[in-house]
Amino acid sequence: MTTERKRKRPQKSESLTIRLDPKMRFALEFVARLRGQTITKVIERAVLEAADRSYIEDDNHNIEANWLSYWDVNDGIRAINLALDQRTHPSFEEEEMLDFVKTHWNFFAVSPDLSCLRRQNIEVLWPAMPKLIELWRETKTSDRCAVRQVMEQLLEGAGLHKDSWGMQPTSKEKRSHPDLDDEIPF
Repeated sequence: MTTERKRKRPQKSESLTIRLDPKMRFALEFVARLRGQTITKVIERAVLEAADRSYIEDDNHNIEANWLSYWDVNDGIRAINLALDQRTHPSFEEEEMLDFVKTHWNFFAVSPDLSCLRRQNIEVLWPAMPKLIELWRETKTSDRCAVRQVMEQLLEGAGLHKDSWGMQPTSKEKRSHPDLDDEIPF
């Protein structure tokens, strides 16, 4: 078996444990039986129907968004999308993550407003976010470059080179690699 096949594949679904009283359990089984569905399918459809009917409205009660406005297959993009909108009531942890992303926006987005996210960078950095945020807490007053260096290593390790990150090199990096045209006398 190859190494790739031995690696754990991401789950396509997750399990959820809920407590139901006997009456609710019977009602759920009854609906599943009548529809010829599994209990899981009945619950999934009920949740999707409720989500489709749940909207975020502006001050004039105009519909602005529903769950699909925030959904993305990438959990990092989903988390950023939700945390950006205060109307979704982000938790402290989500707000802290968003503050980290905004502070290091050039790793995660094209511009500081986070309107266009860098998918390939997020795919690489997101699994390490808990450790990155912890390192940021520990070093932001003593070594503000520590987290940046770790993120650069993660991106380089994934085969993403600085020119594909969409970030401009620092002035120090520019000086260490002079433009060859500068050395040509004509």
